[in-house]
Amino acid sequence: MARTSQIVSVPAPIKGWNVRDPLPAMEPVYAPILDNFFCLPSELQIRKGYTQYATFTGNAETIMDYSPASGDQLIIAAVNNSGSCALYDVTAGGASSTVKTGLTSAQFKHCHFSTTGGFFSYYVNNADSAILYDGTTWHTVTTSSSPYAITGPSTTVFRDVIAHKRRLWFAPDNALALWYLPTDQIAGAAVKYDLAPIFPRGGKVIKIDTWSLDAGIGLDDYFVVVTSEGEVAIFTGTDPATASTWSLQGVFYIGTPTGTGHTCKYGGDLLMINKDGIAQMSKSLMSSRVNTWLQLTDKIQPQLASDTTQYQSNTGWDIVLFPPQNMLMVNIPVSSTESYQYVMNTISGGWSRWTGIPAKCWYYVNDNLYFGANGYVGKAWTNQNDNGTDIVADVLPAYQNFGAGSQLKRWSLGRILIGSTGQAAYGARMEVDFNLNAQEITLPTVIDSPAAVYDTSTYDNSVYGGSITVRKLWKNLNGFGYWGSFHMKFQTKYSDLRVYSYDMNIEGGGNI
Repeated sequence: MARTSQIVSVPAPIKGWNVRDPLPAMEPVYAPILDNFFCLPSELQIRKGYTQYATFTGNAETIMDYSPASGDQLIIAAVNNSGSCALYDVTAGGASSTVKTGLTSAQFKHCHFSTTGGFFSYYVNNADSAILYDGTTWHTVTTSSSPYAITGPSTTVFRDVIAHKRRLWFAPDNALALWYLPTDQIAGAAVKYDLAPIFPRGGKVIKIDTWSLDAGIGLDDYFVVVTSEGEVAIFTGTDPATASTWSLQGVFYIGTPTGTGHTCKYGGDLLMINKDGIAQMSKSLMSSRVNTWLQLTDKIQPQLASDTTQYQSNTGWDIVLFPPQNMLMVNIPVSSTESYQYVMNTISGGWSRWTGIPAKCWYYVNDNLYFGANGYVGKAWTNQNDNGTDIVADVLPAYQNFGAGSQLKRWSLGRILIGSTGQAAYGARMEVDFNLNAQEITLPTVIDSPAAVYDTSTYDNSVYGGSITVRKLWKNLNGFGYWGSFHMKFQTKYSDLRVYSYDMNIEGGGNI
């Protein structure tokens, strides 16, 4: 770089948050800090906010549904009010009413099951008797209940339930065993399936699920059993009582699960949160846990590994896929009142971190994304603010030396190229030589205004929203050093804002 001034243009870090690569070796399309953005393939978008959808007293720790082929669909929140737990119908939003009370835990797993007798949903929580809903009545299922009973085990020990090959399976707590019902039955005599001989590391069953390699229902549907020690057993077949129709395909070690065991269907694959990040079942089994770079969370693995160690005992770990926005999300329960979300664009693979959403659980239903919080169920990705609170987004792109690592440089002026539906507050400064000091970027008062609603707001007195307009934001800079990064922060309440690129005026100085 000659000792003259030049303008350097850099694209937005659309490949996302990166805490794996060394700062001097990080590509310009990554960012060591990327908060409250969503990585689109060609730009960064400030995340959308949420509204309080349904209200009640207590913490919503699980969100579930009942979705028959015909008839009324329900969205159910399991709420813990200081140890007194209940199920709430939150389908219509607003102030919600209970459908099942007298519970001792709000940490549920559930599944749907159809028979010739109708459409049913089972709900289990490893504390209370299993609950069966038939579209009209919430039945408590015990060893002697009527009209539905499960004999054999106590249903209070069931921690998970799934339907696999026309059969219901239950995972009890503190055991290396499962229980299953006869084909096409929602009650009856449960049969125990002992797993202790196949898991050399011991532990207990923490999660069961199905894995369809073609994302369909066919002969390649696998039955998956995950233990607390990180072992996974893969079975194929239909009848576990008959060797000719049931077989163990293998037992693999993929890392200790986080929380109470959370999985997510991902196309034709199965994802699970564990100590190695998000384990992608197909790749994890092929690599046998040796190559952690195969994980989807490769670029943020150091941070996620720290989180799974520090916050492992906290309630609120979750993973959810939001297909309409090509979004995969991991919920990180930092404390009882604070959570982060690590969010990936499933097209580009770019990660970012979200703050300010106090979610205790997530659920996707009816093309909408919901989360449980203290006193309400929130509906996410709805507007440009968090229930009326501003969203603050922060991005520190990768440091660069522009091919002249030994030459001192001065950054004097910067320009951010954005697109937005309105004005927003912004601030920026140069960070040099990897020195992130405690100085905050000062943001002015937010100046954007709510868009008026056509045919409702007063004409000639209201600001109407429009399409995204390209804007150029200038900022005086004052940075001296060898490596530099243009640190940017935005604050908005009503504007949809995108970051496309940024320019910097650089003056070259002398070499070392």
